Parts: sequence; C-alpha cells; structure tokens
Amino acid sequence: MSIMDDSTRSARSMVTPMLLFSCFCLLVGDVLFGYDTSSFGGILANPVLISLQGFVNQFGTYSHKTGRYAIDSLHTSLLSSLAFIGKFAGCFFAGPAIEKYGHRTVFFGLSTISVIGIIIEITSAGTGVGTGRLAQFVVGRIVVYISVGLVEVNVTTYQSEIVPASFRGLVVVSLQLFLAAGSIIASVVNKAFSTTTASLGWKTITGIQFVFPVLIIIVTFFIPTSPRWHLSKDRHEEALASLRQLRPKSDATNGNCELEIQSIREALQENVHKAPWSDLFSGGNLRRTVLVTVYYFFQQTTGQAFVSTYSVVFYQTNGYAEQAFTYPIIAACLGFLAVLPCMYMVDKLGRRFSLMVSFFFQTFWMYMLAGLGEKSHNYPTEKNTVVAAFMLFGVFYNMGGGPVPYLLGAEIPNAAVREKTQAIGTSWNVIWAFVTNFAIPYMINGIHFKVGWVFGSLSLLALIFTFFFLPETKGRGLEEIDAVFAAPFNPFRQTYNHVSEAAWRSQFIEGNPSDVPELIGKEPRKSFA
Repeated sequence: MSIMDDSTRSARSMVTPMLLFSCFCLLVGDVLFGYDTSSFGGILANPVLISLQGFVNQFGTYSHKTGRYAIDSLHTSLLSSLAFIGKFAGCFFAGPAIEKYGHRTVFFGLSTISVIGIIIEITSAGTGVGTGRLAQFVVGRIVVYISVGLVEVNVTTYQSEIVPASFRGLVVVSLQLFLAAGSIIASVVNKAFSTTTASLGWKTITGIQFVFPVLIIIVTFFIPTSPRWHLSKDRHEEALASLRQLRPKSDATNGNCELEIQSIREALQENVHKAPWSDLFSGGNLRRTVLVTVYYFFQQTTGQAFVSTYSVVFYQTNGYAEQAFTYPIIAACLGFLAVLPCMYMVDKLGRRFSLMVSFFFQTFWMYMLAGLGEKSHNYPTEKNTVVAAFMLFGVFYNMGGGPVPYLLGAEIPNAAVREKTQAIGTSWNVIWAFVTNFAIPYMINGIHFKVGWVFGSLSLLALIFTFFFLPETKGRGLEEIDAVFAAPFNPFRQTYNHVSEAAWRSQFIEGNPSDVPELIGKEPRKSFA
C-alpha cells in the first residue's frame, strides 16, 4: 500500500459517525455563549413599566422624576462587561489545563462551573421590587463566563487536532453557526417574555442555560481523547487507539492509522512535547502569536457587540421601538444562514478570501448606517435601509470576521504552543470584548449613529491588514503549516516553501492535499511505502 493510493480518496471518505459526533456535539457549549450574549441584552431592555418583579424593577433604582425603576448606563455597562473577567480567566487558564489534563477533563470541569454560575444568577433575586442582589448576579455572570472562556479554547483546539486538513475549516468555523443558533433561541425567548413583568420571565430566560452544560457532560463520556494530546504525553498506543475511533475502519485495518501517528511524530520532531509560555514570543512563533491576537482583536472591535448584545437597546433609542424585539430575531436567523457559505469558502476559496470579503462589506454597511442614520429627517425608505444595514453587517460578519479568527487561532500555532497561543489570543479577545461592551452604551447615548464610522473604520483596517500580512493555510495539515511560516509572506508574489517529507506525507493520510500554489513546495510527487 502506498500513500499515493490513499491520496486519491475524497474528504467525504474520511468522515465517520464518531468524527462527526466528536466535532459537533460539544458545540452546544457555544450555543450557551450565543444564547447568553443575546438573551441578556433582551433582559436589560425588557420594557417593564410597572412596579412588579421584572429584572429592571428588581435590580434597578427608582426614579421619582420618571416614576419607574431603571438601570443607569454605568450599571448597564458593568452588568455586560464585568462578566468578561470570568471569560478572561477561563481563556487564560484553558491552555495549561488542556495541556495537563486533556480536553475531556476540561469539558467536565467547565460544565460544572457553568451550572454553579447559573444557580448564583437565579438565586440573586430578592422577594420584591428593588430587593435584587445586583452584586451576586454579576458574580454569577462572571462564573458562567469562566466556562464560556474554557469552552471557546477547548472546542476549537480539540476540533483542529482530530479533523482531517481537507475540511478542518468547515468544522472549526461551524462554531459560529452554533453561536448564531444560540442567538436565535435567545431572540425567540426574549420575544416570548418581552411583556412579562414577573421575575419568572428573566429567571426562565436565565434558567434555560442549564440545558447546555448538562448536554456537554453527557456527550463527553463518549468522545475519544485527542491523539495529538496523547502523543504530547508519550502515550503512543493510546494515541493510536483514539485515532482508530475517529478514522474509517479501513484505515484501522490497513495500517493508515499507524502511519498517520508516525507521520505526525516525525513532522513534529522536537515539538511533540509542550513548550513554555516564553516560546510564544520567540523565533517563528512570535509572528503566529501576533496574527492570532490581531484577528481576535478585530473580531471584537469591528462591531459585533453593537449588533448582538445592544441591538434591542439601539432600536429602542433610535426610533424603532415597536420592532425592537422582532428585528433581532430576523437578524439572528440571517446570521445563522450566513455562516453556511463561510463554512464552504474557508476550505474552497481560502481564509484570506473569506476575511477580505467579510471586512469589505462590514465596512460598507457600517458606513451606510452612519451616513443615513445621522440625517436629520429620514424618509421611510431610508429608515428601512438603516435597519437593513444593521442586519447585513451581522450577515457579513458571520461570513468571515466572526468565525475565521477561531480557525486561525486553532491552526496557525505550532503544536508545542497551540493551546497557549489560543489561550493568549482568546484572552486578548476578552479584554477588547470588555472594553467594547463597557463603551457601547455610552457611545449609543452620546454619538448615536456615528458609532458606524468607528466600527466601519476598524473593519477597513482589518481588510488592509489581511491583505498585507495573512498567508493562506487552507488544506494544509497542522504540521505542514510550520513550513508556511518558515518564510516571510509577500502578497505580491508567490512563495514556495519547503515541506518536510513527513509533513507532506501526513497531508495525504488526512485527506486530499491543497493545490494552493504559494504554499506547496516544488517537490516531486512520489509514493512512500
């Protein structure tokens, strides 16, 4: 049998029920993140106008001037942004936890943490109006977001290590699909409880989150450990056993699994074992760390929180109050559908193409929103165009700028520092999520539609950065990507990188190799017995 024989098989032939189950069942954790982000925005905007036990009346402050309870901009910002302290901790410690204990153990741990946080949130309600313990609710959100940070790093690194190169992009990018699914669920639930003034409304919205960690605990019992994690612990036989669970039965019987494990070890060489934190900023790893952190920065600062967490608030404060709970449902559904073409494009047309298309249209729609929204008198058509721009920004964000950074963070780093790089990148992401979530309420109140100029300009900057600095990695095996970063990237000329025999050989075992000219070495195609 030769590797060349196996290189002719299609990506579809590599798909097994266990691989699909292991890739997608754990994404319910990302449904939790999408659900929490959107549902909490609805809770804050719940139009409770009488003194009953809705969230605003339980946790807000009574104003004699308006005759109602309200949560001011400062506390709204704190409720939204302080939770990211927990996500930062979860992201930062996810890498070391995965390296030491493995993905499965971390899945069990993050589910337990999530359940504890939800209980703290629900029990923060008082017995009447104005008696809610706001500090306790904030603590609960922080605890829940620890699990969100853990799941964000854990899912993407696990997926990237078990999925063949030919459709790794599709699988990892699907994370955004499940985030969007969570947003849809939250938008529907928010709409259902938008007129509920009793505490049962916001408690039900919050309590639904119990479903997600329970599902994670159940499915984790059935998934295999990452073969690459076993190799990092010198557990060759266990790595082989895990890989046999994930690959087709024919691979387990004809020796392909043994050959894949051998090829991974040869390609990694001295990088089989995990490296210290300092290696993230030394040698060729520095460039990769910078790329990962920059794209996580753009993921947060180009406007996603504006169109997700604060969409209801924005509609209410800018003349669209009647549809403030309906428009987010439409936007969430459109965002969900937008991930589907992205899942195709990242593997067929490349990461660079997907990001540049996304950032171009993010810029366009934000500028459109700002330009039309700031007019003193808008005709109905112009007002509808503003709503369309708001929604279409979310569509194109979900086609690239939202999901692709997760993919880059999972595949760009060297194996020896993959978890740590992803942890640093997502932690940096959380810092900017905190900043944007804290600032947006003030921006909406202060500059209204002009926020479009801010987020549109950041999207334009992201487009320029992508063109000049991001090399293409589609179709490359994880070990083969090391060769991509062995030489400087020049967007104006093709660069042919040398690919080691072991890395080149492993790409055929993982599925069809890429034909991207700037990434493959000019080596003769030959068979290896």
